[in-house]
Amino acid sequence: MTVKWCIEMNNQKTEQQRSCTDVRYVRDNKPQTGAICVALNKDIRERKADIIFMGGEKDAWSVRSTTELMNILIKWKVSFEERKRIFDFVAERLRVLAAEETPA
Repeated sequence: MTVKWCIEMNNQKTEQQRSCTDVRYVRDNKPQTGAICVALNKDIRERKADIIFMGGEKDAWSVRSTTELMNILIKWKVSFEERKRIFDFVAERLRVLAAEETPA
């Protein structure tokens, strides 16, 4: 339910407001949908971002880098075009988070 909720909530926002994007992949020869989320880490003052890969209802990983994310997506059989779209989303989201004012 979490992945579906994330996708539904994000479909209602503009591209810059979205913190998650959907990802389509193949698992056990069946098409699946998950999500990639990028948000500020719990200590907002450090200005660090968390990248989370949610592979389904029960699978979720914190990803340390965009390279690690791409390797996970390859492992999960995400298409090349889909990986490029996801990388563009993550890069833009990190840029937006970096540009936001640090709360007082």
